[in-house]
Amino acid sequence: MFFEKNGIYFTIRMVILAISTIGMMCSTTDFQYFKKKVIRTLSLYILYVLASTGIFVYFFGTLLFQQAALLIISLPGILLIYRLSKDQPAKAVFHYTTQILFSFYCNLTILLINTFFWNSALIDIILLITAYTLVILLEFRFLRRRFLRLSAIVKHGWGILSLIPCSLLILTAAIAFYPVHLAHNPSNILLLYLLAAVIVIIYFTIFQYLSMQYRFQFASHNMELLELQVNSMKERLSENETAAEITRIERHDARHRFQTIASLLEREDSCAALEYIHTCLTQLQKPDQIHYCSNPILNAILSSYLGQAKKEHIRLETCLSIPDRLPVDAMELSIVFANALENAIHACRLLPKEDRMIIIKCIQKPSLMFEISNPYTGTVLFSEEQLPVSAKNGHGIGSRSIAAFCKKHDAFYSFHAENGWFTVKVVM
Repeated sequence: MFFEKNGIYFTIRMVILAISTIGMMCSTTDFQYFKKKVIRTLSLYILYVLASTGIFVYFFGTLLFQQAALLIISLPGILLIYRLSKDQPAKAVFHYTTQILFSFYCNLTILLINTFFWNSALIDIILLITAYTLVILLEFRFLRRRFLRLSAIVKHGWGILSLIPCSLLILTAAIAFYPVHLAHNPSNILLLYLLAAVIVIIYFTIFQYLSMQYRFQFASHNMELLELQVNSMKERLSENETAAEITRIERHDARHRFQTIASLLEREDSCAALEYIHTCLTQLQKPDQIHYCSNPILNAILSSYLGQAKKEHIRLETCLSIPDRLPVDAMELSIVFANALENAIHACRLLPKEDRMIIIKCIQKPSLMFEISNPYTGTVLFSEEQLPVSAKNGHGIGSRSIAAFCKKHDAFYSFHAENGWFTVKVVM
């Protein structure tokens, strides 16, 4: 290769590759720290790559460095990104080793094209920067949201899956660098690209597996929702029967009340009759206390906003199965419900009274999930983060608050507008 005896250029090339590979990892990673801290930390890593590469190449040469690059460059990068991210260990290993494997083939392809056509250091840099910039942008645009959504829903199985890219990466490095570098054994290039075809098939199978897990989880949620709705219908039937019995009792008791009033009036004791009527009216006007869940904070929020919705003449359809023990802080979860319900109430106010409706569902198995839907008028616009945006000042803050909550607790959220209905869904 043209850079084998040029240690300075090789060091610069390795720094470009390190920055590019880190960029690929970051494009599909959800970080737990602010951007400034992430950038500062990654900048220190780039300085480490520059220093370690220069020193190692100066004392041991470029070929030996490439054989040891997985331990010297890749492993510290994986550990660093993991410390900055919100990923669980097994998922992090799968994610980062996959990106390193993909980066290896990008680098190899660029190197072979340049060696075959130009054999130029300048063109090599241009190709590297152009190709990796395109890859990072494409991953961020088309892969980031899908991968984060999948990884938020699929919680299990990453341990077994992480063994696949690790094994493939070790096998690829062995073919490329052992017992001699591929520059001295060009026949291994064919083996590497045959292995690449196998890798494509394996990752297609992994994608199918993850998609199946994703569909299974949502099917489980939907089954739980259906079961909840069936139980809710049974409860309503039981409530109707109870209400009918209460009505019969009230009619029977009303006869006695009227007889009491008539008796008082016959005795011309109008004061006692009026007092008795007032007492009866007071009893009838006592509001029924609705209990939504056992947690007092969340129950108070639901009672407040759903009571406000009733005052706005909004029809409510509730199917709530909220666990006694919440997976997150009750106050934080209450704020999420409050933001979602407040947005739904605001949207319903813009509709005629007969069209106002809010549907709220919540299940606790296989994981806590709630969904709030309401009709809307006009057009809903979404930002690049798929959050609803509004041209009015002060609007859209509730949606950003929900997104921030989900980011903090590694939960999945979605905002969806279709066929005149707006739906917010949160899965924890």
